[in-house]
Amino acid sequence: MGENNYLNEIEGRKSGFQSFEHAAQEIVLAASFNSSGTRIVLCSADHKIKVYNIDQDDEYFLVDQWRGHDAEVLDVQWLASSLGQFFATIGGDNKFKLWREDPSQAFKSGRRFRCIFSQSPLNQVSYVSFGSMTIRHDLYLSLITHDGLLSLLEPADPELLGSWNVIDNIYPFGQHHRGTEARFRLTFHQGEGPSTNAIFAGLDPNAISLAVSAIEHIKVYRAVKSGEPPESNYLFYEMIEIRTDATINEIAWAPGCLRPNDVIAAACNDGTIRIFEVDTPHEVDAWSRPSAVKVYKSNGPQRAFSATLRNAPSGIGAGLAGMSRSAPPREVMNSLNIRHEWKQIALLSHDEAPVWKIRWIYDGNYNALASTGDNGKVHLWKQSLSGDYVDFAEIEPV
Repeated sequence: MGENNYLNEIEGRKSGFQSFEHAAQEIVLAASFNSSGTRIVLCSADHKIKVYNIDQDDEYFLVDQWRGHDAEVLDVQWLASSLGQFFATIGGDNKFKLWREDPSQAFKSGRRFRCIFSQSPLNQVSYVSFGSMTIRHDLYLSLITHDGLLSLLEPADPELLGSWNVIDNIYPFGQHHRGTEARFRLTFHQGEGPSTNAIFAGLDPNAISLAVSAIEHIKVYRAVKSGEPPESNYLFYEMIEIRTDATINEIAWAPGCLRPNDVIAAACNDGTIRIFEVDTPHEVDAWSRPSAVKVYKSNGPQRAFSATLRNAPSGIGAGLAGMSRSAPPREVMNSLNIRHEWKQIALLSHDEAPVWKIRWIYDGNYNALASTGDNGKVHLWKQSLSGDYVDFAEIEPV
């Protein structure tokens, strides 16, 4: 169902949001709908995961609930629907888990969803953010730890998804001290390919686009394959760094590949949302200008972090300005020679309350941005014909 039809339907109801009793013993920390909007998964501080089906009358029916982690379940995301009923979680027990539905098990049995993959960071630092994306049915995962180690993973078996290889890992902002809080977040660009301008500028149409944030900084990466098939692997290329004057709580890359430029939104602690446009100029003279683009060469596919990463010290420094530690030495290769530029195109006020969550809504015709923060309100932002972002809907907390 398209997003336009969905919005038209909810406008005719007495309430645009439906409430239901989730019966969690402690606070719900995250929730995620599947791509069709027919299921929602909740994770909470009581270590539980709950999955609900949603019927045509917007009634919620519990499919199953179970203890998913040995600590609070911090985040949850459904994976691409073409791969079946999969979702992933990270918990306070330092584990990332991938769950798959087992139709042979009864509803509400506690066994309807089975953990098919579990991984702990070998540097013994908890995961704080993760994401997934598909390229022509190939699934990739990315995770980042509390000290800033960013990893890119691919499945050893694309059909079973029970085993994964780490194909590259780097510290985008240097290795961060455990006693400081950088609020690392990551977001993939979701689409059939990069933006049109990036492709015209020479970027591989199969490139993976990823943004990572820490404190007041956002770095944009492109991962492209290097080497001859079947041994070729994705490697991270750092393309550009965006700097703000506010602490960033979350970032979201607008989906879709038909627009000429990339759009990244940042939820900030000062009660604002900043929206940035990233362009890749491809004029004839753009190729002759220098570009500060780096690629870090990995050691190829590996099932675990190398001993160098595993035993690396935690580093020192309380902020990015003072951090000089980086990932273990890697060969620095020539740049992609694709120039990137950024500019801020919108500064949205969120009632002066810190903004914690943002999500793009896309139906092929336009993007709307949903946001929520400390005041409990949900805002929906839409770009007008003039290019400005307007607050076209606001929902008070129930």
